Amino acid sequence: MEVYKGCFQVSGVLSKDKHHQTEKPVELLKELLKIVPSGGMVFDPFMGSGSTGIACQELGLDFIGIELNKAYFEIAKQRIRQACRMSTEVL
Repeated sequence: MEVYKGCFQVSGVLSKDKHHQTEKPVELLKELLKIVPSGGMVFDPFMGSGSTGIACQELGLDFIGIELNKAYFEIAKQRIRQACRMSTEVL
């Protein structure tokens, strides 16, 4: 994933799979969130469709997200809940 120190190369989110027009790949966010201390909390004031929240769930980090657009907020809630269910099924 890391091409040069601080530079990452990951596949983008395919148009057919996007929930938001500027959606970031969860795998990229997981790489970037490695700087957060274990048990830390991430605040995303522009949550969009919740990709950062999903990455936090997969990394075991606490997450607080804000989204003004109600439709995107509902999508984010659904996606993060799904990620929570998937992580508990693995345990």
